[in-house]
Amino acid sequence: MIRGHLTILLVLTASVANAQRSFTVSLSPTNQNGIVISWKAQSATPVGDLLIVPEHQVERSHDLRTWEAITAKLSAAPGQIIKVVDSNSSPAFYRVSSVIDKEYAQLSHVRLDFGQLQGADFFGANLFAASLAGATLGGSSLSATDLRLADFTGADLSGADLFGCQAATAIFDFAELAHADCGFADFEAASLFAADLTEADFRFSILAGADLDFAFWHGVHLDANTVIDSKPLLIWQVVNQGAVNATLMNQDLSLASFTNVNFHGARLNNSDLSGSDLRGADLRAANLTGVNTRFVDLRGTLLDGTTAIDLKSRLVWQILNAGGAGQDFHGTNLSSVFLVGANLVGANLNNAVFTTSIIEGGNFGAANLTRANLNSADLFSAVFTNANVTQALFRSADLTRANFRNATTNGADFTGAIFSNTIMPDGSIRNF
Repeated sequence: MIRGHLTILLVLTASVANAQRSFTVSLSPTNQNGIVISWKAQSATPVGDLLIVPEHQVERSHDLRTWEAITAKLSAAPGQIIKVVDSNSSPAFYRVSSVIDKEYAQLSHVRLDFGQLQGADFFGANLFAASLAGATLGGSSLSATDLRLADFTGADLSGADLFGCQAATAIFDFAELAHADCGFADFEAASLFAADLTEADFRFSILAGADLDFAFWHGVHLDANTVIDSKPLLIWQVVNQGAVNATLMNQDLSLASFTNVNFHGARLNNSDLSGSDLRGADLRAANLTGVNTRFVDLRGTLLDGTTAIDLKSRLVWQILNAGGAGQDFHGTNLSSVFLVGANLVGANLNNAVFTTSIIEGGNFGAANLTRANLNSADLFSAVFTNANVTQALFRSADLTRANFRNATTNGADFTGAIFSNTIMPDGSIRNF
């Protein structure tokens, strides 16, 4: 049995504390020098999901080291007030354990989205095609479960036990799996897009055909018995073994998270790094001749004069790390690049090209964007206040939450652009 222990309370006078799963425990004295411990039972899952009401057990200690149960596991309906009277007359500490025991439960196709299920015991349960998107499952037991086709998008499974689970074709996109035990498990063709796998254990596991783009590989445990495709295996090796002076020419290293990886002196000639995250990576003395650097994140990346890299990527690196405010970039080709948060305040961007670039949160305040081409650019939350976008092209651009207050937009082309909470030059909000 795995339990989620709740807030520890010292009983001297009446008090209230918030506990795990968000229920409130109240303490009050009795006329016989005892104590009444009470709380309201409630579901660990939101309205509309399968109702799961934890059981509770009250424990007492006089020294915070040795605990004794003073109740059996208590069940109640949602909204029911549970009261426990302890006749113990001496000062003591109390804690309430919230227990979810679903061993071998038949839960196929159920909905448990955003459930507060930390520490729950689902050992051997059937969760085939179940939806647990956004659920909190830290420290839970999912060992030997059937998770095929289940959806754990954005779920917190940190420290969870998934040993021996069947998770083929399951979805773990953006999920937190740090320190999880995934040994002897089947993740064939599962989607772990942008999942945090830090320090997770995948020894003796199957990851063949899994989508591991943007997965975080730091400290992940693999062994010779792990079945994994060649590309993620190479990325895992680079992340965990480093790439100082390594020869990595003509390799597919795209859509990978290489944060803080040391590529010093590495030969990456003609490799594909498109879309990869190189924040904090060391590329000094590295050779990136012929490398595909489209949409590479170069924030905080270490470059120097010995780094062989194309001029466009070096310019992107300079803008991201030193800023481009007030500079002259007229006619510059900055298409298909990653410029999130770029500072281009007051810059001359006349006739510059930003087609398909990712510039979320970019600041173009007071910049000259006359006849600039921003077609199909991602401009989520970008700032264009007081900018001149006369005859600029914004066809099919994403202008969600962009701010054009006091901008000059004469002749600008917004055909097919996405407007959602977009602030227009007159201060009005446009959503169409």
